[in-house]
Amino acid sequence: MADRSKLPYLVSLIDDDTKEVREEVLKGLSNYGASLEEDLQEFSKALDSQKTNFLKPILENNRRKWLSENWDSWRKQTESSRQLEEAFSLIAKFQYGITYPVKLTRLLDQLAEEFRTLYPFGNEIDLANFLFNFKKMKGEKEDYYNPFNSNLIYVIKERKGLPISLACVYILTAERVSLHVEGCNFPGHFLAKTFLDGEPVYIDCFNGGKMLFEEDFKSIADETYDSLQDILNKETSAKTIIQRILNNLVNAYKNSNDSVNSDFFATLLRTKTRD
Repeated sequence: MADRSKLPYLVSLIDDDTKEVREEVLKGLSNYGASLEEDLQEFSKALDSQKTNFLKPILENNRRKWLSENWDSWRKQTESSRQLEEAFSLIAKFQYGITYPVKLTRLLDQLAEEFRTLYPFGNEIDLANFLFNFKKMKGEKEDYYNPFNSNLIYVIKERKGLPISLACVYILTAERVSLHVEGCNFPGHFLAKTFLDGEPVYIDCFNGGKMLFEEDFKSIADETYDSLQDILNKETSAKTIIQRILNNLVNAYKNSNDSVNSDFFATLLRTKTRD
C-alpha cells in the first residue's frame, strides 16, 4: 500500500551498500502500489543511473500490473475508433512509462490539422498520399520485431512501423477529418480499406500507401481467392485489430528474448481480450 511519506527514505537507500537493506527497500517499493511511477517524479533529480537500474524491474512489473488493471477501458468506448485509440494509448503508456508526457491523441490531432491545412477538400486517397508520401511514413523493414513498432506514438514520431500500426494511424487520422478508412484483416500483411466511387480500394500502408484493387488479388489461385474475398469484404472490428496487435507484441518480445513481457501479453490476449 502506498505511503508517500516513506518514499524519500526508500529512494535514498535503493543502492545501499548492505544487501539486506537493499532487499528490504526493494520489497517496500515493490509493494508501494500503482502510483509509484507517478510519485517518483518528485525525486527524479535524486535518481542517478545506479538507482534507476535497481528500480527498473520494479517499475516494469508495476506497469504490467497497471496495464492489466486498466486494459478493459478500451471496451468501455462506444465507437470503434475510440476503442482502437484507447488500446494504443494504454500500450504507449506501458512502453514509455505511465507518466510519459506525450499523448497519442495530440499527435493524431496534429496530423489531422496539418492534413486539412494542406488538403482542405482532400479525400481518403489524398490522406494516404499525405501520410505515406508527404510525411514519409513507411514500413520498418530492418527492425521489424522491435516491440515499439506496435506503439503509435513511436510510429508517428519515427515515421515507420508495421503494416497494422501504420494502417491504424491512417484509420484514426481519417476519423478526425470525417473520412472513412477501415481495416482489412489480410493474412500476413494488414491492409487499410476505403472506397473510391463506391468501389473498395485497399491501401498498403507498409509500402508507401500503394493502392490495390480486387483485380490485383485475382492472380492468386481460384480456391484461395474465393476465401480471400470473404476477408476482403468482411468488416474488421476494433477487437480483431487489437487482438492482432497483441499477438504482434507477443512475438516481438519473444524475438527480443523478453519472455516476461511476451508471456504477459500472451496472458492479456488470452484472458482479457478474447470473449
